[in-house]
Amino acid sequence: MRILVAALGSPGHAFPLVPLARALHDAGHGVTFATGPDTAATIATSGVPTAIAGRPVFDAFREVMIDHGLSERPSDPETMRVVASEVFGAVMPRSVAGDLVPWLDEHRPDLVISEVGDPGAALAARTVSVPCVLHSFGRRPSPHSPMSMTMPAHLAAVADDLGSPLAEGDATGHAYLDICPPSLQEPDSTAYLKGMTELPLRPVPWNPPTSFTPRHLTGRPWVLLTLGTAFGEADVLRTALTGLRGLDVDVLVATGSVEAGELADLETAGVQVEGFVPQADLLRGEVDGVAPPALVVHHGGSGTTLSCAGAGVPQLFLPQGADQFFNAQAVTTAGAGIQLIGEGVAAAAVTAAATDLLAEGPERAAARALASEVEGLPAPAEVAADVDRWAFPRQPAM
Repeated sequence: MRILVAALGSPGHAFPLVPLARALHDAGHGVTFATGPDTAATIATSGVPTAIAGRPVFDAFREVMIDHGLSERPSDPETMRVVASEVFGAVMPRSVAGDLVPWLDEHRPDLVISEVGDPGAALAARTVSVPCVLHSFGRRPSPHSPMSMTMPAHLAAVADDLGSPLAEGDATGHAYLDICPPSLQEPDSTAYLKGMTELPLRPVPWNPPTSFTPRHLTGRPWVLLTLGTAFGEADVLRTALTGLRGLDVDVLVATGSVEAGELADLETAGVQVEGFVPQADLLRGEVDGVAPPALVVHHGGSGTTLSCAGAGVPQLFLPQGADQFFNAQAVTTAGAGIQLIGEGVAAAAVTAAATDLLAEGPERAAARALASEVEGLPAPAEVAADVDRWAFPRQPAM
């Protein structure tokens, strides 16, 4: 089978699709992974052939912010929703569909697997009449969320321009590969599945080959501290590290979107600062000489949240934006973590929360239960082996 897998050019959007893409590729299917120009080379390290579709997401954000007279990321949530809705509902879909419609016309794959944050790929598949299955990167969106209520109008306009109109309530795929365990889903999000078959899939973390040497990890239990690749703040990382320093743990800081040099002065015995780390490998205990982390302190991005859930590690959330607050709330409601927000992100609060999470308490037990739930979901290889069943819409009974 010839399959196009498509995701926006962002680690949080693209990395979750790599395990299934690799499983399909390893099973002998002709798989191409279409993603943004800033991510394609990284995805190619997985061994799956890549194609470039769309523009860099941050370029689209800059363009829309300029259109709204903004010189920096808005702090007002309502303004941020307006900007994000235009980026993900109009600018990026037009760019991706503009690249993929001719690609699909030329290559005529049997199936498109479109990441839910990349609806331009799904609209391109609809335009050229190729079956499309959606693939989540996190929790199902609630139909009552502000983004769910504002994006459809933008997408409908793009679909009209492509000559493939979307009626209200139309699904852009016939099935939905869901990598989020049921206990972390919003109850009302089942409405999102209307018109689609839900296909449970185990979230398997992936990272590209990343050189890593534990220079300052002393062999004590250690904590991973990161704010991801989109909303990093140097001051928040410094505050969190101050709160962790007084504990009997080592700390590995992955600065992500923050330039690692800004925090280089924090390095000392027991504290190591890196721009990027092999997070998936570290969580699985696959880095020589380094045990899995005892705790992860992070932003609440979907990829990191689900990776930690699968690893059975407690999570301390310092959410900064986007879906991070909702992810944090879901895990804390499940009892497997604690979140600190706004003025609550203080060194003393980090110390207290980390102390609780490092203990053999209820959060650690809940984290283990969450890992068991994740382990019970079908692995990518299992789902790939059954692709003939879910790749195409079910025919109505005669």
